[in-house]
Formats: sequence, structure tokens, C-alpha cells
Amino acid sequence: MQNEIKTEIDVLDASGIVKNPGWSRHAVFSFDKSLCKSRFRLTEHDSYIITNEQVVVYLSVSELGAVAQVSAMIIDLSTGEIDHRTLNNYMSFGKLNMPISSKNGDTTYTDVRVGMNFSNTAINRYIRCDFVDFSKDKNLYINLELQESISESFNVLVSEKEGEKGFMLSRFLPGLKVTGVVRMGGAQYDFTEENSHAYLLWQRSYLKGKAYYHGLYCDCALNDRQFSLCLAGGVGDVSRSTENCYFYDGTVYTLARIRAEGNEEKPHKQWVFSAGNGSLGFKFIPTIKGGHLLHGKCGKRTLVFGKLYGTIEHINGEKIVLDAVPAHMEFTML
Repeated sequence: MQNEIKTEIDVLDASGIVKNPGWSRHAVFSFDKSLCKSRFRLTEHDSYIITNEQVVVYLSVSELGAVAQVSAMIIDLSTGEIDHRTLNNYMSFGKLNMPISSKNGDTTYTDVRVGMNFSNTAINRYIRCDFVDFSKDKNLYINLELQESISESFNVLVSEKEGEKGFMLSRFLPGLKVTGVVRMGGAQYDFTEENSHAYLLWQRSYLKGKAYYHGLYCDCALNDRQFSLCLAGGVGDVSRSTENCYFYDGTVYTLARIRAEGNEEKPHKQWVFSAGNGSLGFKFIPTIKGGHLLHGKCGKRTLVFGKLYGTIEHINGEKIVLDAVPAHMEFTML
């Protein structure tokens, strides 16, 4: 049974034990980082995917135990050309001071080659980046404003094991409206509310053991209706909460156990997703453009971009048809 939480709640009790695993439509989980005693086990990750008909932009800032990391990936959809770069700051030990909430606070990574900032005000979100010699002697410049257009998000707390300290806390915030510009080398990509989509994936995890984590994400307009999808997992006890949901017209609907069949070691192969009751069945087919598979590795994360084909049975019996819907998959070891 999925446990929906409707009021503000602490992630951990005073002993650092996971308090109440579950999910919420709003960012209700309060995370006290000081209760995680081992810096080596704590992972903090903020990432954005921003897309229009010309380009896919992936940006992330992470604290991976003792290492701080910044990544960027730019995919030109007309040519299939992929540029990506990851930089590491070893022995950081939390010096980025990443925010404990996805509702406010700034995430900033700065060194001699790159300055990347995700800021979050009471009104909008902003992304700014200057990346010198980002790829193939090309500099990268980004200045984007993102506005939340739907009132709900998918917030989930999964316990590694019942009654223990390990957990995965994540927020999937889709439906962001984008305005601004991305420049790389001689290319410029303009983003407007009419031609663009974006979402935030905000994650905090504290795990005793290693976990192979995977996710499928989508955010788009489907027949002029808002549609987003998050199918993720690999961590812990899912009896009270899973990281599976979809959004339709701005409302989030949770999904129970989903069967995923594929091979992360063969990124060019398709994946098939299904539910035991037949309410969901679709496949993810990776995209090949200009002779290139649209995929890349950013730090520990491998990203594969492609399209979805199939159906989801909506709560009212309506069939949501997925026909070449843009999506991407992520694979990483936590």
C-alpha cells in the first residue's frame, strides 16, 4: 500500500532512523543533513533536463561522498552531435553546501573552468553557467529562467530497510516553462515558453550498501495536455512507497510495481515496461541520429535518449497513447 503523506514531516528521527517512508504531491519532507553521520555515505544530486525541438540540455551538480562533481551535456537534435564534460573536485566533503530542500536555496559549483548556479527564489528558478573549453575548444554559456506551471510534484522517501538509517529522498518536478538562451561555440539555442520543456530531478540518498539505480523520465505536451512520467528504482523497501508515477494535466498519479526488461550494458537496445494488471505497457526505443546513439556518460550517470511507444490506462479508463514521446533513461551506481 502506497503511503501518501499530506503534512510536513521530518525525514529522520533524532537517532537518524527513517521516520515515515511515503510519497507526497508537495515538498513536505524536511531533511536534517547533520543526522547523517558519515559524509562518505551521503549523496546529493540536482539535475535539470531542458529541451526544445533543436536541442537537449542536461546539467547536474552533485556531492558524491567526498567528491563534488559538475556535468553538462548538449545534444543537437538536428545533427545528433553530442558534447559533454564532467569535472570533479576531490576531497570536497560537502563544501558545496547543497540545499536541504528543493523548495529554496542555491546550488553552486565554481572553479577556474566552470561556474554553474541553480538558484531558486520565491518566484522562479534560474540556471546560469559559464564553462570554458567545454568541448572541442567550444565554450558553453547558459542563462535560463524556469517557471513552475503546475502545482503538484512527485516527492518520495524510500527506506533502504525498515527501521534503519538508509534512504532515498527525491523530488521530480516537471512542467517547468523555460525562457532564455544557450550558446555553445557558434551555435545559439533560444528557449521560449511555447517551444520548451524542463524538469528538475532532486535527490538525496544515504545508503549503507551499493545500489544500482535506474530511472525513466519524460516531460512533454501530449495532444496539448501536460504529461510527465517517472519510473525509477533500485533502492530499498518499496512496500510503502515507490518512485513510479505519471502526471496528466498537472495532477500526479502513483504507480505500484512496474516490470522493466532491458540491459543497461547495451544502451542501443530497447526496454519494455509493463504492469501486472495490464494497465501499462510500452517500450523505450533509443534514438540514433546522424549515425550516433543519443547517449553519453556524465560522471557516474549514463544517459540514453529515445522515444516511448505504448499505452497507459488512466484512472477514468482513458487510454493515454504514447507515440514517439521523447524520454530518457539514466543508470548509475549509488
